[in-house]
Amino acid sequence: MPPRRARNADGAVRGPTSALTSFLAGLGVEAPNTNPYARREETADEAPLPVEEVSARPSKRRRAVSVDSDDLDADGGGDDDDGSSPGPSGSATPSGATSSVAPSTLKDIGEMMECGECGKRFPVTQYTKEHPRKPRTWLCTPCCRPLGIDPYAKPKKPRAKAAAVPQRQKKDARNKIVHYEVTKGAPALSEMCIDIICQYIEDVDALGEIGRDRMDRVCKVISKSRRLTPETAKLFYSAGRTELTMYDVTNLDHNAFVTLGTLCPNLESLNLQYCGQMMTDTLVHWAKQLRKLKDLELFGPFLVRKQGWIEFFKARGNVLESFSVTQSPRIDLETMEVLVEECPNLRVLKLEEIGQLDSDFLVPIAKLKKLESLAIISPGGTPISDAAMDELLAAIGKNLTSLDLRNNTELGDETLTSIAKHCPKLTHLSLAHVGLSDAAVGRFFWALKAKHRPGLVHVDLEKGHDLAHEALTALIAQSGSTVRWLSLLGWRNVPADDVAALAACPNLAYLDIGWCRHVTDFTLKDLLDGCPALTNVRVWGCNNLTDRVPRRRGVKVVGIETHAI
Repeated sequence: MPPRRARNADGAVRGPTSALTSFLAGLGVEAPNTNPYARREETADEAPLPVEEVSARPSKRRRAVSVDSDDLDADGGGDDDDGSSPGPSGSATPSGATSSVAPSTLKDIGEMMECGECGKRFPVTQYTKEHPRKPRTWLCTPCCRPLGIDPYAKPKKPRAKAAAVPQRQKKDARNKIVHYEVTKGAPALSEMCIDIICQYIEDVDALGEIGRDRMDRVCKVISKSRRLTPETAKLFYSAGRTELTMYDVTNLDHNAFVTLGTLCPNLESLNLQYCGQMMTDTLVHWAKQLRKLKDLELFGPFLVRKQGWIEFFKARGNVLESFSVTQSPRIDLETMEVLVEECPNLRVLKLEEIGQLDSDFLVPIAKLKKLESLAIISPGGTPISDAAMDELLAAIGKNLTSLDLRNNTELGDETLTSIAKHCPKLTHLSLAHVGLSDAAVGRFFWALKAKHRPGLVHVDLEKGHDLAHEALTALIAQSGSTVRWLSLLGWRNVPADDVAALAACPNLAYLDIGWCRHVTDFTLKDLLDGCPALTNVRVWGCNNLTDRVPRRRGVKVVGIETHAI
């Protein structure tokens, strides 16, 4: 038979209890807490009260064991009728006189404070709670439960919230890339007018005589937002134009390109970027319309087939002097042979990301004896070998002033030997993503110096992961007085002192030292102090730089990952 539930005099129901518990409850003594975790909260000074003191308790205290929520609501939260409240040790303490602790800020964890309820000193922990009725006073653990507070609840102190905000701001600041540059003053009136024109470009009937530079600026702005359409493109057409550059012609179709050729018959230089809608018939029309065209640069003419290229080359013939094309899968070996045969006066040739380009293409190119600038970048066919490149440079290298062989992954140190041997007039050299060794690059520049070759002006050795001391030392010795543009991006092992030696380059204006892991604030200070022409420095991945990196008026340092400005 299950034990019967006992009822108090007021009808409150209690759970089954032992005889001893019932006897003590009748005397007003609460049963001991058998929860092993709760017992830890009891302090040593909380000794059992004498029976005499227990019996002297008010009758209402004897009901505390079985009081329910309705009683609390009716009696004002369980406080005594005379305004007193039980203290942490069970003794009644008059309200308002329980503690004379003055309000104060919560101290650091481990320090001692006085309890705002009982006045005893206690060590501050991460769980220390604020007194609910006495702001800015704090409770010891035994005083929490009588006040209805869980002493081990997750802390929600203002101190924790205040700490979280700077931490979040600190993380956001760490992810922010700081661009150190001089803040410009008020914009020029011409710039303000250009911005207004670009904002309402669809409503402009004609640009008038605003000058070639400003017209180019307008074209850049509206191309950036891809608002260059067949209607707005007509603003840049005129019979008197000899040069035209359009930076994003994605929205121009075949008819718009035909209109271009009709309204600009005197063009000598044409540069179109993102011309994906150009078709074979477009070049056929231009072959008849643009009879003075000498310089053609196209980015992305995917749809133009071999027949269009061949007809255009035959029509232009000796007039064409510069041909640059990027991302055209239709150009094959036959197309290249026709180009070389029909356009022998080419001075500039750039072939980038051509799907079928391989070593066989170099054979006809070797017949272009007047070439001054050659770029063979990211070939899509079989990788070009060092031997094939040596034969090409032996045939045309004597007049080359610019050579760009980026992303030819199979070329190596032997190509450097060929360049030093066959290209005496070279001033611009780009060998990014080419497998070169530190010793070979060092020998290359020392060889140029020994032959009294002119110093290089533009040097791109990006992603030369193995390049370090020997390469940079020789480069500075041979081209330090002439170099204006230099990329050492990815030279992860180059010493900081060697980078600082670039301070001996008086004409250096652009420098990329991204991912040069040993660069420090002192390295950058040496460069700023020693390079008077420097205007742009790229430092992505140089994680030894701090927020105290030096600055100089007129020099933009891009890529500093810092916690604060």
